[in-house]
Amino acid sequence: AQSISGTGALRVAGEFLARFQPNTPIYLPTPTWANHIPLFKDSGIEVRDYKYYDPNSCGLNFNGMVNDIKEAPKGSIILYHGCAHNPTGVDPTQEQWRELAQLTKDKGHFALFDLAYQGFASGDCERDAFSLRYFAEQGIPLALCQSFAKNF
Repeated sequence: AQSISGTGALRVAGEFLARFQPNTPIYLPTPTWANHIPLFKDSGIEVRDYKYYDPNSCGLNFNGMVNDIKEAPKGSIILYHGCAHNPTGVDPTQEQWRELAQLTKDKGHFALFDLAYQGFASGDCERDAFSLRYFAEQGIPLALCQSFAKNF
């Protein structure tokens, strides 16, 4: 569905998922863009979180992320920032995205991508779309919420 920018897309996705995957929690990275939480709660989806940022290293807590996603009930909704994670700017490597894709597939999770800053993470729109495209190539059920207001 087409919507008004990324926020509108997230709201439409929330309403869609609440209707067609009822009683399915959504897992958001910690931290995440502050509007994610009320957008999904207002759509009627239970919001949970998964580890993401490690303040001690100022980097990705990849092991914590993997463990939390692994522990999420089968078929959960996992929100991924496709690139330029907001608010940290810390992103998984391509190899880590491959591992996350396999985990998502193995657990039967639904991947919801928020891709608001394509082109800003690496300076290359193609490279910044790697995560989304890789998940799609693997046949993982997914949806994309994208803003074209902040990319080039």
